[in-house]
Amino acid sequence: MRLYFPRIFRISRKAVKRAREDNAPAPQRTTYTLDPSAMTAIRADVFDEIDHLDRNASHSLILRHHWSRSLASSYLEGVEDVMDACNSTELFEVDDSVFTLTERPTRANWPAPMIVYVAEIYDAQNAIGAEHFEVVVGPDGQPEPRELLG
Repeated sequence: MRLYFPRIFRISRKAVKRAREDNAPAPQRTTYTLDPSAMTAIRADVFDEIDHLDRNASHSLILRHHWSRSLASSYLEGVEDVMDACNSTELFEVDDSVFTLTERPTRANWPAPMIVYVAEIYDAQNAIGAEHFEVVVGPDGQPEPRELLG
């Protein structure tokens, strides 16, 4: 079986000035999506495809494959139970596959902000055994097999 992860897109709000009495730019908020059609829906923002996060990013991203929508929904409920409400989590269906994209704080023991690609690969002959797939991409953009999430 071959599993392909979708592209990640960053949506950044364009810098705009506040009211005339305050010349400071509005705070910039960055969000992420797997949906390329968001580019046409959001005209006031900057839309880029990314393959890594900047070293100074305030977060990391977890892109996880799920075998069904119900498994993905259960995963997101668990994530929301243990993470702050400010963290972004979303479910996407891309090319008949189900993925979640979660923004989370970078752990102190991680070398830098990362994109972590995760999947459980089940052997067709053994419904119980699963191979854990995890690849991380740091600010240098180089993919590396590593178990940060376990």
